[in-house]
Amino acid sequence: MARAQSDPPPTGAVPTRSAARAAKKKVPSRILAGLVILLAVALVAVGGVVAVKVLGVGDTAAAPGDGCLDADVRVVADPAVAEAIEAVAADLGDAGSGCATATVVVEDSAETAAAIAAGDEPAFDVWVPDSAMWPAWASSQAELEGAQAPLVVGDTVATTPVVFAATEETAAALDGQQAGFSSFATQAVAAVLPDPTAVASSSAALLALQTALAGDARTFTGIVLGLATGVAPTVDDALAAVAAAEAPTVAVTTEQAVSEYDADGGADLVPIYPADVQPAVSVPVVTVDGAPEETLAAVATFTAAVADADEVLAEFGFRGVEGEPTSEATPDAAASDPVDGVNQAEALRTWQVLTAPSRMLSLNDVSGSMDEPATADLSRIDLFEQAAVRAINSLSTDSSIASWVFSSRRVGGQDWQEIVPMGPLSDPAHKQAMIDAANGLDGLVGGGTGLYDSVLAAVSYMRETYVPGQVNLVLLNTDGFNEDDEGLALPELLAELEKLHDPANPVAVIAIGYGPDTDQAALEQIAAATDGAAYQALEPTDITTVLVDAVTQRGCRPYCG
Repeated sequence: MARAQSDPPPTGAVPTRSAARAAKKKVPSRILAGLVILLAVALVAVGGVVAVKVLGVGDTAAAPGDGCLDADVRVVADPAVAEAIEAVAADLGDAGSGCATATVVVEDSAETAAAIAAGDEPAFDVWVPDSAMWPAWASSQAELEGAQAPLVVGDTVATTPVVFAATEETAAALDGQQAGFSSFATQAVAAVLPDPTAVASSSAALLALQTALAGDARTFTGIVLGLATGVAPTVDDALAAVAAAEAPTVAVTTEQAVSEYDADGGADLVPIYPADVQPAVSVPVVTVDGAPEETLAAVATFTAAVADADEVLAEFGFRGVEGEPTSEATPDAAASDPVDGVNQAEALRTWQVLTAPSRMLSLNDVSGSMDEPATADLSRIDLFEQAAVRAINSLSTDSSIASWVFSSRRVGGQDWQEIVPMGPLSDPAHKQAMIDAANGLDGLVGGGTGLYDSVLAAVSYMRETYVPGQVNLVLLNTDGFNEDDEGLALPELLAELEKLHDPANPVAVIAIGYGPDTDQAALEQIAAATDGAAYQALEPTDITTVLVDAVTQRGCRPYCG
């Protein structure tokens, strides 16, 4: 991966910032948040790299060890922590003028992790990501590809709690309401989530949300899908949205990010500390397994310096390893609980599964029984039409959908028929075609229920046209039993579905039975054979609720609970 590198400081001089800090070495210092931001901007402006020549006073070369680097060290640091790491490197200059060079490269942790996951050789001796999630994620992704990431994750050196950023007006309005992750379920306030695939604090928040909801997978999924509709690309974008929002809005971010944003001249934002779960992201020092002995010695010196730099890290807004509030923290700041990186990486995987674009084939029963009355005024097919339109409108525009119907011998001896071919909901014409087809199902009702052959045809089609990276599924809607004596029997269908099943690339069947006459046992077996799920709407009023619930649960199969 390409990295721009700036010229190193002139020989015999230390960076101005480091010199100023060294002059105050015996005096406890607190760097104003505004200065931190200005320096961060300057760091990026010179090309994203700071080459720090670790120098001391006098002409006598320092002996290796004793805090002196005896080999050049390549350091990659996330932008959130890069300034602090540069300051630590500069402090090593006190060891003597014979020390080697530490080059600090500024790079987003997501980019570094993606390169490692892709099998690239690490372009660093030391990596300081903004969260322990990134090395865990990179290692798990590499393992999926049959590779092994040569990473050694060291101890945590700093933490920063996950908070809700809000304007002072919103914070005052929420005062006393016990705002927490579980309150997202009530939608009492709008929430903006930075993209979890790029921002580690968001995956930590997702893990906290799971904890706050006590494992309620359906509620969790509904909240996640709601957050996904307004996800912000970056932390700055999320904070800017909060600052500009007219209605009460919070952004999920870190204590440090709020402090930095406030100092950058934006609208005043304050952190709200969650009332139910207090997570924090952990900053580790990561090294490369199998490095040369000389490099390992230099890396050990550098990582030890970072581990001992609590005061330096605090100057840049980070808390210590235990997550205790600093003396300058907001009065209601609580001790935070560092999140395990592996669990955080799993929360990211869950997000990716839940928010992956859907590719859905809606397979709808139009047998004669669907004309039976469901209420005094409406038949089963009437209620299903209304529910289907609502379900279509609940899907995001990055989804694709097709509509098939089935009864008996609709096309020659074939029980199923394509009504609307697969197409994207981002196309207004296709979405309207799906809605029109749903509203017109009552005109297609008639015949028996050719269930099993139709299910196999639908799953076979989705398997043959499978699109990686999307949630490929069949949404089956029926009110009866299989009535095709000339077609497949249930054991034969299940055997065929087993042949087609690929756990790594599943085509799930989400089956919904309408009314008490449905063969729910058969639907449950069909769903189980495909890692899907089976629902039942016993009352007419259940149809809309169950169908929309099934559609919104599409991404978490088979883990929704």
